[in-house]
Amino acid sequence: MEHLLLAQEHSAFANWLSQGIYPPILTLHSIGMALLVGLQVVINLRVLGFGRGLPIPALRRFMKVVWIGFGVNAVTGTLLFLIAPYKLVHSTLFILKLSLIASGLILGAVLNSSLLTVGDEYAQANANPSLRAKTLAVLSLTCWMAAIVTGRWLAYTTFGDIGFDTDG
Repeated sequence: MEHLLLAQEHSAFANWLSQGIYPPILTLHSIGMALLVGLQVVINLRVLGFGRGLPIPALRRFMKVVWIGFGVNAVTGTLLFLIAPYKLVHSTLFILKLSLIASGLILGAVLNSSLLTVGDEYAQANANPSLRAKTLAVLSLTCWMAAIVTGRWLAYTTFGDIGFDTDG
């Protein structure tokens, strides 16, 4: 497996990704993150009591956009991974980032199933979610913020030489 990772890391494809189209990939990754995490933050903040005038089930329609953001990030994240798979597989920050993303997705799915897809319980604009829902929202916000921070640290420590052709 290590040989495959190293072969990919030193391949022409990885070089093309890192030296050719890295900026557009990173831009799309940022847009995907804005859709995914931005809307999760809105939902979590509403659960925590911000924007009480907005009925919680009204946020249901945003879940499609959340999943579009996740799809964009899954594709662009895979491309970013293919630039330096050997480095990333051995990176504690990368493993932490993936764990935080998985946790954020699970927490988001639990909140979605318990708040956004229920009947009339939260249909009123001033509905007050349970302590359990608020706890899940805080945990979700924490996971997403930590995933973003670890992702940035990962970029600065792993990809410092990406996107710059030092030979020319």
